[in-house]
Amino acid sequence: MEFKGTKGEWEIMMDDDEIKIIQSSSLENGAGFRSYVAICEEVQCLEDARLIAAAPDLLEALQLAEKAMAEKAMAEGRNVTYPEWYGIINKARAAISKALGEDL
Repeated sequence: MEFKGTKGEWEIMMDDDEIKIIQSSSLENGAGFRSYVAICEEVQCLEDARLIAAAPDLLEALQLAEKAMAEKAMAEGRNVTYPEWYGIINKARAAISKALGEDL
């Protein structure tokens, strides 16, 4: 399954005293208007905003890491459930499933 949400990079936008997450490069300012693709418009603190904005990159990195770990285990003739890899691979798979909505 692939990510079906807003594609591309996300960034933090400060809008007066509000913290928002928007799709990178989507902000347009015109004569009396501002438009953007909103990801999340009511983030409570900058630390949360940083994590949310990094989510697409984190998901991609985790998918690549899970694939590499599984391929390495298979290349070495091991089952993916080999004890030293088991917990790591399962945590990665669970997080990926959660991000893609497969755990519902």
